[in-house]
Amino acid sequence: MNGEVSLSCRDLERYLGKEEERVHALRGVSLDIEAGSLHAVVGPSGCGKSTLLYILGLLDQPDAGSIIIASENVSDLPDQEWSRRRNELIGFIFQFHFLMEDFTAEENVMMPMRRLGHLSESEMRDRAAALLHDVDLGDKLRRESRHLSGGEQQRVAIARALANDPQVILADEPTGNLDTRNSERAFALLADLVRQRRKALLLVTHNRFIADACDWVHEMQDGRIIGSHPRGQRGSITTNV
Repeated sequence: MNGEVSLSCRDLERYLGKEEERVHALRGVSLDIEAGSLHAVVGPSGCGKSTLLYILGLLDQPDAGSIIIASENVSDLPDQEWSRRRNELIGFIFQFHFLMEDFTAEENVMMPMRRLGHLSESEMRDRAAALLHDVDLGDKLRRESRHLSGGEQQRVAIARALANDPQVILADEPTGNLDTRNSERAFALLADLVRQRRKALLLVTHNRFIADACDWVHEMQDGRIIGSHPRGQRGSITTNV
């Protein structure tokens, strides 16, 4: 990799649980993710994938190591600043969309903008409409999320992740709750937006199709990255649970 690095971590360590039954969840994990690139993390359940994602998303703190986002070391920020930088720099997509069912697609996409508080009401509505158009939901922005299909709801979640124009998108099994057709469509839209807007995407997946479509695949085992492979050089990678 030789482009602009949007997300970098070095020597991340994380222990989980009480001391007498402590689990060494991350063991010296280091990664570099370039702007406009897609990276997948694969490996068996319990290997540390989600722990890594939560730490990189500033939802949990490592016991050791550093995290740099957009050239800023965010590892040692105070709690209030930590939360602000998370809202500014990172967008999240999860297996379950976590939309507010009684709110419209537009209102759901506006929620991260409201938390950040940088835009006026009209600017938020304009941005939400543009993002929903980008995920092929421009005609359903006023529809309550409970009345959208599963694939449509996940596309709203993709638009919401981009609401604050973050540097980094983190996704935990982003299509794991969808059928094959909707899974492939949602991922294709996400991949196009990441590349067009020069975002850095790191996703955890057990889906071989999605892993193979990424620029890099990182294999995890027992809290370590045991191999990193560019597209077309992945050999016998396993994504089994």
